[in-house]
Amino acid sequence: MRQSFDELAGLLGLTLVVYDKDGYLQGDCKPSPICSAMQATEEGSRLCDRDCGGMLDQTAKSGEFSAFKCHASLYSFAAPVQAEGHVRFVVLGGRVFRNYADFSAFAKLAPQFEIKDYFFEDWDNSVRFENTQYFERAARFIQSMADASFRGSSLGDKAKKRTDQVNTLYDLASILSQQSSPERIFELVLQAAGVLFDIQGGAVLRAGIGDANFQNVSSFGALTTGIREVHLTEHPDFESLGQGKTLFLDATYPILRMGYPETVNRIQCFPIFCKDRLVWVLQVFNTSLEPGSVELLLSYCRHLGVILENVLMKQHAQDNQGVLSVVTNFNLAIGSQLESQGLYRAILLKTAELVGAEQASLMILDEASQELTIRFVKGLNEKIVQNLRVKPGEGLAGFAFETGRPILVRNVDEDSRFNERQRARYKTKSLICVPLKTSHRRIGVLNLTDKANGTSFDENDLKLVESVASHASVALERTDYYQLTEDLRKISLTDSLTDLYNRRFFQERLSEEIDRSRRHGQPVSLIMLDIDNFKSYNDTYGHLAGDEALRLTAAIVKGSVRNIDRVARYGGEEFAVILPMTEITAARDIAERIRTSVASRYFPDEALRAAVRLTASLGIASFPQHAGNMFELVGNADKALYVAKVSGKNRVALFDRLPVTSAAGKV
Repeated sequence: MRQSFDELAGLLGLTLVVYDKDGYLQGDCKPSPICSAMQATEEGSRLCDRDCGGMLDQTAKSGEFSAFKCHASLYSFAAPVQAEGHVRFVVLGGRVFRNYADFSAFAKLAPQFEIKDYFFEDWDNSVRFENTQYFERAARFIQSMADASFRGSSLGDKAKKRTDQVNTLYDLASILSQQSSPERIFELVLQAAGVLFDIQGGAVLRAGIGDANFQNVSSFGALTTGIREVHLTEHPDFESLGQGKTLFLDATYPILRMGYPETVNRIQCFPIFCKDRLVWVLQVFNTSLEPGSVELLLSYCRHLGVILENVLMKQHAQDNQGVLSVVTNFNLAIGSQLESQGLYRAILLKTAELVGAEQASLMILDEASQELTIRFVKGLNEKIVQNLRVKPGEGLAGFAFETGRPILVRNVDEDSRFNERQRARYKTKSLICVPLKTSHRRIGVLNLTDKANGTSFDENDLKLVESVASHASVALERTDYYQLTEDLRKISLTDSLTDLYNRRFFQERLSEEIDRSRRHGQPVSLIMLDIDNFKSYNDTYGHLAGDEALRLTAAIVKGSVRNIDRVARYGGEEFAVILPMTEITAARDIAERIRTSVASRYFPDEALRAAVRLTASLGIASFPQHAGNMFELVGNADKALYVAKVSGKNRVALFDRLPVTSAAGKV
């Protein structure tokens, strides 16, 4: 982790200091001469302990990220690195000025601490001015990298690991667009890949100009020593990269012949496109990647191509500064949207605002029906268009989608593709249709009409829409991937039959609640519930009826508790309910409510006729009243459940009042 932080500090230009949870220094990466000079005096040391030391203690206790300004007018952040719900490390980072006013305040303060050479001839560029946005994004990315690095060595859950990878990569994306060159972007990407996917080595190659060779522009790991130029196009399957697919190499002789050193024996290649042309190839060496990791990196490289295109535009197209500003604002508007409907709205309204369109629609391909459907509109009645379906190739929108080419119509009256009735729909007689696509997938179409100032759309308007369309396409694809990740996360935490939390989540959450109970001195109670005579019911009425009974019971339990409570399927016909900040008497009332609700419900038989009643027995224990840890709490609640069973069933039993406190018809 130390090497990773050293490299991150150098790449991002921020000081990083790592402490363990007890405040012991673990590493000081890119130390700040300003801080060192301040700490050389007794008063400066005291103030540094107060500001940075105080924030370190606060973060270690709260587990919350925070940013602050110290007495020297330097901005810093404190980021907790957590594993299994506990803070293991705290990263103090930043130590930069946000503006010249802050530096001026420091300059006035410096002589009090015997600092005279703060004009820094020999301070190695220690004075940095970073804007708020870059500072906060870089800080969040560092925290994501640290979390992912630590969790990767302590957690085996694939769904959690994949979620960490996705979140960290897209945290990284938010700061890549502010880098000064593609080379700096590739250094950060390779560094992140090394931590997230534990790669042995990697490189980024750039397609040569005028020949078939690829040049090494960035490397990671010792395996890449000596790689300068490779003949990647000699591989018979090289064309797959040009089609947006990955390329895997593991044959020794072809690898050597292309110019790789003997230490490289496996290569996974990912294409990076710029303006629909293969320009770079990200390569991972001697590392076995899971299929999900390959797909994630391939998707990220598509997103990376758009970021790199932006950086190159900033470098080489000064005459397009207006367009770049629009794209940046557009990205800011849609960047935080991860839910589909919010993203649809942001894309359409922001694009319409850019060109002054009073009417607009966003059409997305329905993969099942292979038809374009309207997902969001502006200036149109949603009910009128909600059932509209357009086949690829049909009409202007369908044609733009099918061909992948944008359409600009300056005057519908002069366009033979419009009949008299269609022309009457348009107020300004002009429209734009721009396809939304990536290098491997067609997503939808943006349609814009009726310019607000009454003029026609022109080439500049089309250029603006095309500029943001590629970003919108990547954002839409990112949202699809995010939704998939959320689905995987839900699968890892929930029971597929009842849609309740599963036993693994129950154990993790109960452990967290007990820790919280210890910190705040508030009780947490646990209810264990078992459906009475369920095996007999299952044997008599069939497994379908049994499954339906489990689903109905789950719904009853969930509907009988509070929002802060957590219901889980513990196993078979047994359920568990975690009750935070709840004493045993209040837990008994909730348990009794659950028991009476189950007992009053009819359950379906095999023919799904409401004809059968079931009951439930419940046992309760409370922490710390009845247990000193999680295992004792579960065990004692289970003992209370056993007493409720042997005492006649359809009862609630408390661990400290055994054998029985309530039964059917009694409280």
